[in-house]
Amino acid sequence: MRTKMARTTANKIALFRRFFTGRLDVFGTFDPTSGRVRQVKASVTDAVILAHLQGRQPYGVYLLVQDRTRALAVDFDRDDLEPPMSFVQVAKDYGIATYIERSKSKGYHVWTFLPESGVPAAKARIVAKHILGEIGRPNTEIFPKHDRLDLRTAYGNYINAPLFGALVPQGRTVFVEPGDPTRPCPNQWDLLEAAQRIQESTLDAIIEINDMRPSPIRAVEPVRPGQMERPSSFGLPPCVQRMLKEGVTEYQRVSCFRLAVQLRRVGIPYDLAVSALLTWASKNRPTDGKQIIAETEIREQTTSAYDGSYRCCGCEDPAVKAFCVTGCPIRKEEHVP
Repeated sequence: MRTKMARTTANKIALFRRFFTGRLDVFGTFDPTSGRVRQVKASVTDAVILAHLQGRQPYGVYLLVQDRTRALAVDFDRDDLEPPMSFVQVAKDYGIATYIERSKSKGYHVWTFLPESGVPAAKARIVAKHILGEIGRPNTEIFPKHDRLDLRTAYGNYINAPLFGALVPQGRTVFVEPGDPTRPCPNQWDLLEAAQRIQESTLDAIIEINDMRPSPIRAVEPVRPGQMERPSSFGLPPCVQRMLKEGVTEYQRVSCFRLAVQLRRVGIPYDLAVSALLTWASKNRPTDGKQIIAETEIREQTTSAYDGSYRCCGCEDPAVKAFCVTGCPIRKEEHVP
């Protein structure tokens, strides 16, 4: 009987990279103790992957490369196996193989692997949205979260990769048994080695049969110096971009709340919003000797914004008005009688 040779560390890194690689110039990470997240603008080297697998530094993958992706993940954020299992079953009916990973803190990720050359993210996302609609979970998060990168979506959003060494012994960030999703798969590497990739032609057939319409690819024009970027339904208003870039000198708490509302409106997860606002706070230069807004206050304002249904830009609020841009279409829309 022929037995499999043990995989070397190099073999495991190479296998991992075949499935969990996106952008190679940036990755996400978090502090396992505090949960604080951050972006790292550095090359995704074998050393980065090894640190992740050994549990020294988590690695989060930015799946979207221009308009293509090599994998798709659906994020079910509750410890309830029924929704991910329903997704897996419907996907199977469409001829799509999927794999359930128990995520780092709660809930599950359902992964679909695509050709290593990638497929248009718009196609993969619209099929996933269709399946989520069929199982009654249309608002579930999908990674990548965008169809393509452009002026307003420079990096997209990262998702924490599986097999973070510090959590694997706890049964977290591991793939579960396909036949018994309450149990971790005993050999994660064998599962990955045998994982099926879904071809673009399969996505095309599903889209055609169900008469889906992926959004058309928009040409992105470069912004000339001094030109105001036109806000879109999913982008941040110019005033918010200025506030995040420049920081503020007054109204820190009100500004923090308004910024958090806008970050929630465009789909930024709570933890990433807090991270962005902590960076914003470091740029603040409060007048009259006041202190920079503390992390606890940032979290309070962000929690309030994310718990409500606020959507208004607050154009007339003094905290926002100071950053208004002449001719902003959003300001006009808010004041149409």
